[in-house]
Amino acid sequence: MADYKHGAYGVIQAVGSRVADESQGAIVYVGTAPVHNVEGGANNVNKPIVVNNIAEARKYFGYSDEWDKYTLCEAMHVHLENKGVGPLVFINVLNPATHKASEAGNVSKTPENGRVTIPAAQDIILDSVVVKSGNTAKIKGTDYAIAYNVEKKTITISELTAGALGTSALTITYNTIDASAVTTADVIGASDGLGLNTGIFAIKNVYQLTGYIPAYLAAPGFSSVPAVHAAMYQNSVKVNGHWDVYMFVDLPIVNGETPLTLDTAKTYKNGNGYTKENETVFFPLAQGTDGKIYHLSVLAAANFQELLLAQDGIPYKTASNTDCSLIENLYLGASNTGRVYDDSIINEKLNKNGIASAAYVGGRWAIWGCHSADYDQDNGDQINVAETNRMMLYYISNDFQHRRTPDVDKPMTANDLQTIIAEEQTRVDALLNIGALTRGVVTLNADAQAKSDIMNGDYSFLFDITTTPLAKSLTAIVNWTDEGFVTYFESVGD
Repeated sequence: MADYKHGAYGVIQAVGSRVADESQGAIVYVGTAPVHNVEGGANNVNKPIVVNNIAEARKYFGYSDEWDKYTLCEAMHVHLENKGVGPLVFINVLNPATHKASEAGNVSKTPENGRVTIPAAQDIILDSVVVKSGNTAKIKGTDYAIAYNVEKKTITISELTAGALGTSALTITYNTIDASAVTTADVIGASDGLGLNTGIFAIKNVYQLTGYIPAYLAAPGFSSVPAVHAAMYQNSVKVNGHWDVYMFVDLPIVNGETPLTLDTAKTYKNGNGYTKENETVFFPLAQGTDGKIYHLSVLAAANFQELLLAQDGIPYKTASNTDCSLIENLYLGASNTGRVYDDSIINEKLNKNGIASAAYVGGRWAIWGCHSADYDQDNGDQINVAETNRMMLYYISNDFQHRRTPDVDKPMTANDLQTIIAEEQTRVDALLNIGALTRGVVTLNADAQAKSDIMNGDYSFLFDITTTPLAKSLTAIVNWTDEGFVTYFESVGD
């Protein structure tokens, strides 16, 4: 029961450090997934879908270890299985209706104990399977159920009532997927400007279909293609007229037939437009301790999401110098072996040129490099020196728009204005308290032009923000001194 009170009271309370219960900013991945292994998988094409765990990911998108074919599965494994962090928003562009082999397949199988198993079925489009006994088609959902086993890579057809499949050989026909038929154009996609969006352009549908702000974007396996990268950037600026997006992208390890090296990565980066202010660029790939090849953009994004979950979604801590135990070594191709890359090489060849990577530092492998891609040693500024600076500006802008929409088209009294300013200042103060900012002041924009806008119902608020600088380096200056001999000789004399 609440305390009985009668009179006027005051309570002094420090501003709490918690800003939000749940972040509305999501990491969006665009790529390919084995939706052909899922019943109804064709419905999950060019459609943003939220997955919170690996079970949901497999339910909607299937799973395969063939990451070169099914790029979203790498993100599933790293985020949802290895790190156990989510949610993610996936946009799959592989379409079983169009990306399929030209010729159908068939097999004859006799049921055993009311079941038929098809081995090596990973390429079979589940929804295309037709089961016949002679000329009579069996009916899915009435006569039988069908399922794909990810681990065994088998399809099992099980009768739903005793004897429904009979005891004679069944003729089973099906179509098979051709993941290689996915083109750059499929990944880029298109928009008609009236709500029909595919590929990367489907990021325009994320907020409406999922409720999440598309705050971060990655496309491992495809972002290293300059045309795809250009489309990512095009769709990262004021999505839906509102949202600013930060990107995690990779450089290729081969340019045509010419392998890239740590020496030539800078030239490729600058020559192909990987210099945007709202991206972190990674090079090369990583050789995993499990024998798999990983994109550093995915490993960094997973570490970054782990930080976000611990920080109420506030992006003031970088993934750089966070542990990455999956890494065994850097990977520049199967023929490029025997090299040991220390952090001084990574710093000199990559980091100082605005390219993030990984390095063995502090006794473990870690993501290494926190600059935005428009940084280089000769062109650094107070913002691009740390990716978190840009991320924090985007976070404050996106968060304000998401929360303040209910205030639109309502009467705005002077008291209402002061309330908004006070509420926003309280949120900024909370960011100051946790160390995400070193300065934050919110005011009403009241210059002459703004006053004219206010008469038309357009209010603007100034957020003067200084983010907390990252410690890019720590240096110990060790000096020799002979002063220690004074006490040494004194003790000897005793």
